[in-house]
Amino acid sequence: MLSEAQRVRKQLAGPRHFDGAAVVLGASPTLSRVLVPGVFERCQRSMADARLTVREAFTPMLLDWLEKGVIDIAIITDTQSNDSRPIAMQPLLGEPFVLVEPASRSSRPVVPVVRLARIPLLMTTLHRSIVERELMPLGVHLNVLSELDSVDSIRELVLQGRWSTLMPISVFKQAGFENKITLSEVSGVQLNRQLMIATRIEQNPNAAVSALKELIAAELT
Repeated sequence: MLSEAQRVRKQLAGPRHFDGAAVVLGASPTLSRVLVPGVFERCQRSMADARLTVREAFTPMLLDWLEKGVIDIAIITDTQSNDSRPIAMQPLLGEPFVLVEPASRSSRPVVPVVRLARIPLLMTTLHRSIVERELMPLGVHLNVLSELDSVDSIRELVLQGRWSTLMPISVFKQAGFENKITLSEVSGVQLNRQLMIATRIEQNPNAAVSALKELIAAELT
């Protein structure tokens, strides 16, 4: 029995064959940089001959693509909306938001939530809605100078040394940024975005999609 269990364990850990099955993964721009390389490498090791394609978009577009069959699986942010579409969502983990400011301002590692009202911010529409939902019970309002639905543009503007933002921490966790910015935890509230795996609810689920879900969960946890 022990020998058989070991054989099965090795079989599950080794490459699995999917006869050239194509799987399309959708992810937000803030996650692709940190998620896709690891998932790609895992696919190469354990999903032999499956073809992985990756597309980037924000959560609302990813859900539309998923429903229409443009993508097979998506990593999204929980919008807490009553969505009646035939989509299954599996919670993964919570990622904290941090206050990101130019290093020249010498910001403290922890800032009180009430200070956010005094800092002009650049934010995406989606990130603003997530943060404001958490701040509403506290009566704290953000000072959003402009909504820019481009994470890359906001990051570049902050790195130039004039602007600040509230962003998921993964956006600025990159070598070379240490001397240009300060990442500060916001105290007095838990600012997080919940990451989810979303797939269509189908009677005959695709084996390659199921395998990719396992790899994503392993990569993020």
